[in-house]
Amino acid sequence: MGESLSIFWDQSLYFPSLMSWQEKMMIGRILTLLAVSTVIAAANAATISECRELLRTGKYQECLDETAAAIERRSYGEDWPVLRAEAETRLGRYLQAQETINAGIGRYSWSIRLRMAAIRNSKLLGNSKRVETLLDEINQLATSAPWRYTDADDLVALGEAAIEMGADPKDVLEGFFDRARRNYESRADGHLAAGKLAIEKGDLALAASILRPAIEKFPENADMCFALATAVQTAEPEVAAQLLQRSLEINPNFVPTMQRLAERQIDAEDYETAEDTIADILTINPRSPEAHALNAVIHHLHSRHDKEAESRSRALSVSTANPQVDHLIGTRLSRKYRFREGAAYQRMALEADALYLPAKIQLAQDLLRLGEVEEGWQLADAAQKQDKYDVSLFNLMQLRGSLRKFETRRTEHFVIRMERSESAVYGQQVESLLEEAFAALSAKYGYTPADPVVVEIFHRQDDFAVRTFGLPDVAGFLGVCFGNLITANSPASMRDNPNNWRSVLWHEFCHVITLQMTGNKIPRWLSEGISVYEERIRDQRWGQHMDPGSRKRVLEGNITPVSQLSSAFLNAKSGEDLNFAYYESSMVVEYIVHEHGAEAITLILGDLNAGLTINDALDRRTQGLKELDAQFLDWFRARAEAWAKDVEFVIVREEGAPPPDLIQIAQQNPNHYAAGLAWAAELIRQDFVKEAEEKLLQLIELHPEDSSTGGARRLLAELYKQLERPQKQASVLRDHLQRSSSDLSAAMELLELQTAFEQWPQALQTGDIVLSIDPLQPRPLRQILQATQQLNAPDETQEILNSLLELDPSDGARIHFQLAEILEEKDPQAARRHTLLSLERAPRFRAAHALLLKLTASDTGESPKDEPADSQ
Repeated sequence: MGESLSIFWDQSLYFPSLMSWQEKMMIGRILTLLAVSTVIAAANAATISECRELLRTGKYQECLDETAAAIERRSYGEDWPVLRAEAETRLGRYLQAQETINAGIGRYSWSIRLRMAAIRNSKLLGNSKRVETLLDEINQLATSAPWRYTDADDLVALGEAAIEMGADPKDVLEGFFDRARRNYESRADGHLAAGKLAIEKGDLALAASILRPAIEKFPENADMCFALATAVQTAEPEVAAQLLQRSLEINPNFVPTMQRLAERQIDAEDYETAEDTIADILTINPRSPEAHALNAVIHHLHSRHDKEAESRSRALSVSTANPQVDHLIGTRLSRKYRFREGAAYQRMALEADALYLPAKIQLAQDLLRLGEVEEGWQLADAAQKQDKYDVSLFNLMQLRGSLRKFETRRTEHFVIRMERSESAVYGQQVESLLEEAFAALSAKYGYTPADPVVVEIFHRQDDFAVRTFGLPDVAGFLGVCFGNLITANSPASMRDNPNNWRSVLWHEFCHVITLQMTGNKIPRWLSEGISVYEERIRDQRWGQHMDPGSRKRVLEGNITPVSQLSSAFLNAKSGEDLNFAYYESSMVVEYIVHEHGAEAITLILGDLNAGLTINDALDRRTQGLKELDAQFLDWFRARAEAWAKDVEFVIVREEGAPPPDLIQIAQQNPNHYAAGLAWAAELIRQDFVKEAEEKLLQLIELHPEDSSTGGARRLLAELYKQLERPQKQASVLRDHLQRSSSDLSAAMELLELQTAFEQWPQALQTGDIVLSIDPLQPRPLRQILQATQQLNAPDETQEILNSLLELDPSDGARIHFQLAEILEEKDPQAARRHTLLSLERAPRFRAAHALLLKLTASDTGESPKDEPADSQ
């Protein structure tokens, strides 16, 4: 079938000079029929247009009534049964739609559009044999009379049929949908079909590029709004939200958008609102498989398994062979980190249809996140062979190639996968940090993971994004935990925005504990809140802290109630919103610990595992949810008022007014921190260094908690650097780094100074800060090496030398020799190997020759001969 139809889009449409007289007579009859049809269509055009408008605006019953009346009057045109069947389908009357379509095909035997409508209907009703028959008929019609099917809606129908037959999606896009776009610019059909195909294949960028200009031409098309919202939902969530809202303004009964909203409400744990949205869908379409499936998801998340089974049964009442039902349930469960349950539903979807690609892809992702990598990759490979165009599968298989190059490290409790060179540099540090986290957090929460935890650290952000989200170009995440799998960005991928990788891994391992303790039933806000809180417990510089922005939010009352905190993550409109959601969540945890003890958190986690909702668990383990909301608000506000008390940060600027004079503000109000910084910077610019120093010291005393890179300490350190006062510069930087764990430039600057001062213990401490942010830079490693050598710390020296050997192989001869010297006593064989490697790089390295003779002599029991002094 696919081969025959593929010929259609390349062949000429019509060659009159080659016709026989019989063919010419046939064409004459057809043209006469078309002329009559045109007259009839003209008479009914307004009515057809009105029915399309009724369908477009969600007046499905009115559309059904009008089209049924027209068909009863024997009005001519395939549009009538097409529109009637679509209205019946949207109202959930699938059997009536089947009758309408069959009757339409009986009258318009040439109609491909009606046959495609029949295919969609047959899939809903689980009639796969009927689908095969209809595709055969479409193929025969298209190849026998291609000139008939050149209108936009026919080209789209042929393209959809070609996809069903297994044609290459790129060929379909170019041969059908792009033709419809080019030849019928005033019709939405081709644009929408092309955009939907790109979305289906995971190419959201292509979909957006097709749909953005199209929506300018068709702004009143709810389908177009929804499709573009889907294409941009990851890259531009605010635009997507506006488009979804617009689709409902156009069509208040547009079920795809209502379903999307219900899914988001479930993600935000706003189950009551989600149930209301689903009820609205069922008012429009009482048999909607998707609506009943989402009800099943909610029941599952509340451990109402009898009701879950009942809702699933209703979803499958239209057809037990519909794989979309179990796929949807499983996908939404996986979104809630219930990967085991989600995978089970995908398996049921594949039992209904073994070739259903979305279920195959989702199951592969679920298995990979569960650590069942062999079966996961087998499924992904099989899925790509089934559809080579799918972008998500292509990205996944590219990721597999990257993972094959990773090195695997194993400890008692972890399997760590890293890029080989990075593993050689700081893999041992990763092991030590993770085992420390395991010991501390397992003991604290009384839970020990049964299986080794898998940790994958990616040196390419796109690989991290594909492994984590299934898509590249997803920025803003440092790490993610799936329960027994942690994925993280390496320092190499974060050079533009350095962060402390140790705090990230500590945070993510805490998720392992809380997710596993609750069977992945913990709401996002609580899991994130505990992880950020535990960061601060491990190191006061880690995690999130009060800052001017969060203080302002708290004092202005912009706080999400505890009972609604998960929605703060989903509805965040900016990075600042998301960061505050993390911070507020951690402060709720801190408040509960402060008021009810650490055991209250452990008991809440146990309640969640037993099936209680978070609000019920909070009600049970605190003084009640209402009281918790009110008391936390008071406590949080008091903390904000006490932080940087009497310090002003906000600069008021009235709309239309010129920028405020910050220097004048600072002179009038010495407690205004932001204005004071501006004044100090101006004093430095004008070379009033003494006055600038005094102002900055006053600002540090005013607001000592400031850990920002643009704060008074960093500005004062820069001033001392310009004035060549290195001791004062170092002192200020040291104070700054007691409050900041991620300021790489400050740490490297201080390390440079301490190395020059030969302050080796302090240099070693600062070097550790550098290594916790970016262990992949040779220069600070050499400075740390000097400190370890001067402090006679052979183990630390050996670790740094191994790192330098990987990062700076050009100095390999000397590094191998130094490693050999360290290992001479405790591991002579390793020392010999490093000596030989040194000589391989520098054959005339006399000190290495001497050491090799010494090692050889110790093996034979002879004394080595004296060698000349070191000369390389």
